[in-house]
Amino acid sequence: MSSRFDKALQEAKSKMAGLGESTSAFETFVADTVLKQYAKDFVDLLRKNIKDRKVVASGQLETNIEIIPDESGNKISITMLDYFDYPNEGVRGIDFDRNAPGSPYSYKKSKGYYAMSPDGRASIKKLISEGKMKVSDTSKTKRPVGLEGKRKSLIDMQTDQLIYLIRKHGIKRTRYFDDAFDTVFGTFAEDMAKAYGQDIAFNIKLATKKL
Repeated sequence: MSSRFDKALQEAKSKMAGLGESTSAFETFVADTVLKQYAKDFVDLLRKNIKDRKVVASGQLETNIEIIPDESGNKISITMLDYFDYPNEGVRGIDFDRNAPGSPYSYKKSKGYYAMSPDGRASIKKLISEGKMKVSDTSKTKRPVGLEGKRKSLIDMQTDQLIYLIRKHGIKRTRYFDDAFDTVFGTFAEDMAKAYGQDIAFNIKLATKKL
């Protein structure tokens, strides 16, 4: 029995103590609280892992995690940015896969070494300008065919070089998501089974007014 279940049980008993009448609807006193606590603990650990493992991505992963409870109290959704799994699983590079061996994601050589969506390029440029990503030497950066003679600012050249290196070597696997899930939800099934069992007992007592 985990501390989450113990806490939820105590909260449920306090809530029931204030009920003066029975209810016809099945109330998930304990299960609802357990579910919300698991979601909170999971999100807290996700954010910690993102920081500790330096999962930079676009710099917005940590601030774009949202917990959305269902009105029924039986389900909670956790939303994240679409690319959340890339730094979790890693992405195999065009030339190397040692950063993410076995990852289901990979950069395609057919798209070249400098392919990047406008939003992705803007995010990388922002991270470089904020000092969160560093490029030490742009003199060895290969220029895309057709752009060799075009003049670019230092920040644009650094952005090109970083995109080149990312696509060449890939993105390192961090398991920030998988490890958080395994750590938090190890006792989830057991706790929820006990929670619903306790809720059944509480609802029977409410229905028969034997509190």
